[in-house]
Amino acid sequence: MPACEQQLQRDKNMPLALAGSTWKKWDLHVHTPESFYHNYPGSQDEAWEAFLADVEKLPEEFKVIGINDYVLVDGYEKVLKAKREQGRLKNIDLILPVVELRLDKFGGVVQGGKSGKAPSSWSRINIHIIFDQVDPEFIRQQFISAIAPSYRLLPGSTGEGKWNSVISRQSIEALGAAIIDSAPADKRVGYGSPLIEGFNNLNVSADGLRKALENEVLKGRFILAVGKTEWENLKCDDHSIAEKKTLINSADLVFTAAESPEDHAKARAKLKESGVNSNLLDCSDAHWLSASTDKDRIGNCFTWIKADCTFRGLQQAIEEFDDRVCVGDNPAKRQYVELNRTKFIRSVRVAKKEGSKLADTWFDMELPLNSDLVAIIGNKGSGKSALADIIALAGNTKNYRSFSFLNAVRFRDPRTRLAQNFVGTLVWRDGSPTTRDLDQDPEPSSVERVKYLPQSYLETLCNELGAGGSATFDAELRKIIYSHVPLEDQLGQSSMDALLNFKVTEINKAMGGLRGQIAALNVEILGTERRLFPEFKESLVKQLAAKKAELASLEEAKPRQVEDPNASPEALEESKAAATKIDGLEQQLQDVGKEEARLREAKSTTAKGQAVARRIAQALANQKKQSEAFESELKQLLAELGVEIPIDSLFETRINAGPVEGIAKAMQGEIDSIDAKLQSAEPDSILKRREELFASLAEAKSKLGERQRLFVLYKEELVKWEKSKADVMGPADKPGTIAQLESEIAALAALPDELQKLIEQRSGISREIHGLIRGTVDEYQRLYLPVQAFVQSAGQMDMNLPLEFHVRIEETGFQDQFLGKLNRQVRGTFSGVDESNQLVRRMLQEASFAAPEDAVAFAQRIDQTMRSDQREGQDSRETRLADQLRKGVEATEVLDYIFGLEYLSPRYSLTFGGQDIGQLSPGERGLLLLVFYLLVDKDDIPIVIDQPEENLDNQTIYKILVKCIKKAKERRQVIMVTHNPNLAVVCDAEQIVYASRNTEGVRFEYEAGAIEQPEIKGRVVQILEGTEPAFKNRQSKYRLQ
Repeated sequence: MPACEQQLQRDKNMPLALAGSTWKKWDLHVHTPESFYHNYPGSQDEAWEAFLADVEKLPEEFKVIGINDYVLVDGYEKVLKAKREQGRLKNIDLILPVVELRLDKFGGVVQGGKSGKAPSSWSRINIHIIFDQVDPEFIRQQFISAIAPSYRLLPGSTGEGKWNSVISRQSIEALGAAIIDSAPADKRVGYGSPLIEGFNNLNVSADGLRKALENEVLKGRFILAVGKTEWENLKCDDHSIAEKKTLINSADLVFTAAESPEDHAKARAKLKESGVNSNLLDCSDAHWLSASTDKDRIGNCFTWIKADCTFRGLQQAIEEFDDRVCVGDNPAKRQYVELNRTKFIRSVRVAKKEGSKLADTWFDMELPLNSDLVAIIGNKGSGKSALADIIALAGNTKNYRSFSFLNAVRFRDPRTRLAQNFVGTLVWRDGSPTTRDLDQDPEPSSVERVKYLPQSYLETLCNELGAGGSATFDAELRKIIYSHVPLEDQLGQSSMDALLNFKVTEINKAMGGLRGQIAALNVEILGTERRLFPEFKESLVKQLAAKKAELASLEEAKPRQVEDPNASPEALEESKAAATKIDGLEQQLQDVGKEEARLREAKSTTAKGQAVARRIAQALANQKKQSEAFESELKQLLAELGVEIPIDSLFETRINAGPVEGIAKAMQGEIDSIDAKLQSAEPDSILKRREELFASLAEAKSKLGERQRLFVLYKEELVKWEKSKADVMGPADKPGTIAQLESEIAALAALPDELQKLIEQRSGISREIHGLIRGTVDEYQRLYLPVQAFVQSAGQMDMNLPLEFHVRIEETGFQDQFLGKLNRQVRGTFSGVDESNQLVRRMLQEASFAAPEDAVAFAQRIDQTMRSDQREGQDSRETRLADQLRKGVEATEVLDYIFGLEYLSPRYSLTFGGQDIGQLSPGERGLLLLVFYLLVDKDDIPIVIDQPEENLDNQTIYKILVKCIKKAKERRQVIMVTHNPNLAVVCDAEQIVYASRNTEGVRFEYEAGAIEQPEIKGRVVQILEGTEPAFKNRQSKYRLQ
């Protein structure tokens, strides 16, 4: 036999009662062959065999039947005997006796005779008294005999009035015979058998029934039910309508035999509309075998009850009727468990490993677990948290670091090494086990199958949230919000982060472009600011003064004028020929110089043009790469869209860098040609001609006379002087000249306006970035709408749950990132580690990032704070940004971070009662987390919670926590460790596990069962504030004796 099947068989062998309250079918209205009316075939013995065999063939979900043979319990007695003495009906766990009486309240006239029922025209109110599984003789003596004096005959019957005979089959039959005999001979043919006629003419008074039930020995041992059909037929006027309502409201249950679950639902809705008792059970009212097509046949019952298969279990179910009673083909939770068997734990087993030499037992147990709510109770140190840790460990919890028992201080103490001797096993509903040694944590790759919320984990989350945020909770929040996003809106993405990234990719690209513009502007702003520094102007003024002094010195050093010898008649003849030659040579030199200047100017112009052409070509190449990347992305998106659309019909970019590349190439040719001319040593080259002219000129000058030579020398020195003067005076576009310095000094006056324009331009781009961030917020908001709608629907639970989801633009990591770029040991507002941390923290608390103006204002405030020392006593003295940076950090890097708003992003958050989670008290934060995991989290794996009531007041526990736990158990298995058994009671836990430690202190023991079981109730009382009276306040609700 496969291991799974072996385990399933092993689990089936565990006592069902240990698992607590489970869904089973209860049919509380079944007639036997002892009934006055039935249609079971054959002789009496054959009918009984057919009846018992038919009940034994009921589907396995049928576990409780109520035997109803009207005013007699003979059939109940036989059924009980068949089970106890003959070993029959092993499939039935509980057989309850039901006595059916007819009150002397009459309804309308109905046609009888169907299904072998009473062929009476009178519709009388049927009252069903469901007794605990007691001895039949007890019912006869304590109840049936007590109501005999209150029996009255039907109006018009022979011997009308009180009937004082002892109720038995024989006495009823004798009554019927007397009634028939008293009728005219010609009317007797319309009567039924004496037994039927006798029964049809009996009814009991309401007062007589009440008095019989006031018997002290019957207290807590019966349940009243009224027949819905007969009650509805009860005619009443304005004076008796209250009496009619009192009649049904005084009953615990209402019985019907519906055609279908839909008919039952309509009937119950009608009762609710009438404002009367709507605890309506469907019963088969079986008079036929299951093979019959008649509605009133064995097994034709749609009632499921989630309770221990005991009379007390029924009492419990009545008090929690909506949660514990289901009329239909299959309860929703039971069906869900059947379809998701790998998500529900069938049992937990803890034992020593084979070969362990540890003498102490510690653990040796196997416990079935209910699929709904399991409450683990017990005194301190009894092993409650130990069991929770083990279940979570075997379920591969991610929160194993928060174990309170399986840790290095306790059971995993490396000195005692107790844990290595034990192994824990969970068996799931499909029969598959998961096993883990108690000294081994789950592998990182393990799939989490149990969600565990230890008290220390919740406390850690609360503290982190109180301190401003928790990355762990943020991740959980995104995961849970994503779980509520409809599948069709998840766009095939596997997580919230992936989905958001998919939706905002283009927005992020646009933000990247804007941040690039911010970076370029910051370079300009910093350059402009440097020019506005006083020392910059001082430097310019000093440079201008030096240049002017240099000019004055040049004026003083101007060459002394030498008279032109050609102006003297005496020298005219002497130098005429030489002068003519020298002038010609100088003119040629000037022509060569002009030719060189033209070439160099042409080269400069061509080089500038070539640089522009190459820049254009590079820009086109960059754009081409971007277009290719965009085209590739577009193809991928179209493929995901599943349509074939030509790319060029959506997007077309024609890039041709050929023309500008040709221009750049041609210009390079021109530059090469010019360089060749400038550097050539050919006979007719510039270099060669200049050398020859200088030689010829030197020779000509050597033949001049002294006066002529001095004049020529003067003219040469004058040319050099004038060039030097022009270099000092210079044009305004030549750096370092008087004209350029005067122009730059004059331009300083306009710099503040220019700087302000740059700053405004930067602020505008920052606002654009904020607008794009706001666009991502809109995407976030669209994704959290489903989970918000789910939370709002909690109002249907009659629970005040002021839990709201929000998406806000919040800063993340600014303090660490910003201060990490600063040198906090230098003078400035942010001097001092502790002081700067406090300052930035306060600035962040005062800031708002909701609107673009707010975000820009914060950035500007940070910027200004770096430019003046705002510490007390510093009088806002000017400070320089560059002086406050760490080594290797550039000023542009800091400004790019501040004004690029890289620290702002959308973030999901929760408020509770209008308050941010960080502003809540520890108890309120704990409650919010519990509500979050119990109600909002759509995960349907088992959840184990340690002490959910910790730090909560009783009002909050009962108004919110209890309802959340009840809601959670509708869709998942909830295992709760609590020090307060009252919580288990008010949560209507389906299973109570009582933990204890034996007197030797080396073994944990666990008892389990339903709250209605006397043993479990005793354990609850034992630890509930240590006294029985503390339990009494709930006793009336649960009828626990």
